[in-house]
Amino acid sequence: MKKPTVVMFGVGAMGSIIARMLLERDAEIVGAVARSTVGKTLGEVSSLEGDAARVVVEADAAEVLARTKPDLVVMTIASYMEDVKEPVLTCLRHGANVISLAEENLYSWHTSPEDTAEIDRVARENGVTYTCSGHQDGYWVQLVATLMGTAHRIDEVRGKASWNVDDFGPELARDQQVGDTAEEFAAWLGTAERPPTFGRNSLHAVAAASGLTVEHSTTETEPVFATEDMRCAALDTTVPAGRVIGFTDIDVVTTKEGPRLVLEMTGKVYSPGEADSNAWVLKGEPDLDLENQVLPTHLTTCATLVNRVPQVLNAEPGYVTVAGLPRLQYMGGPISSHLA
Repeated sequence: MKKPTVVMFGVGAMGSIIARMLLERDAEIVGAVARSTVGKTLGEVSSLEGDAARVVVEADAAEVLARTKPDLVVMTIASYMEDVKEPVLTCLRHGANVISLAEENLYSWHTSPEDTAEIDRVARENGVTYTCSGHQDGYWVQLVATLMGTAHRIDEVRGKASWNVDDFGPELARDQQVGDTAEEFAAWLGTAERPPTFGRNSLHAVAAASGLTVEHSTTETEPVFATEDMRCAALDTTVPAGRVIGFTDIDVVTTKEGPRLVLEMTGKVYSPGEADSNAWVLKGEPDLDLENQVLPTHLTTCATLVNRVPQVLNAEPGYVTVAGLPRLQYMGGPISSHLA
């Protein structure tokens, strides 16, 4: 089986790590698309070596896709459907499979049903697949669904997780409203345009993976304020005491079958000594718990996506969520060795 050819759509913090991991799994990077580093090489922006280092970052995705005809596009440009829909459709129409880190697209049938249906239709028409993966795939969906599979009765599953804004670059830092005043945050929170939370889509994916039917979803959001001046590396700025350094979303999903799913997710700028965490408690028969005390979330995000690549290339055409793929597993060695 030949090496899969890949176009990187986004070469920021996450894209650079993924590109390195893909090369170590013997993929071939044949193109790169971005907005802010056009004209530079991947060697310059991502410290890659070999042939990939000479790939030049370009702005015109359609031209790059038409010229390189990649097997796969890895998209790391944004978190929400409204920002990735058109770029994803462009890739699908050029006959490329796509895997992204767009958190909403982990399971967007409930939050953006019409856009999701359009992506599904275009992917099927062109014989390719679209999937979103990342940290939440493994730690907020797969591990949780497995824990649930060891219970006889489930009343509630409650998770609490945190991640460091500085690990994910400026785009996500801005999404977390870092630097806002209390008044600016309240105004943003009160807008009808606020996109879905990362936790809600993860809980929807857990429900799908567990054969549960979502009845109702709610979200409460609480800002986290700096208690002293704090440096935000992602935005290369100092956030004054009293301003926002991120926020906590508390998502609650009720299901027709009875189990209640809850996730309290905090994304913020960390103080020295703080670390990413992931903990879940299941109430039922029996009571169960799962905890990861310290997590390098930025690395698990990238590694999870790379381990999903063979499954995406082997999948049936359409919008395929992680709930519809084979279980997440380590895919060691060349990606080509795992292709059907």
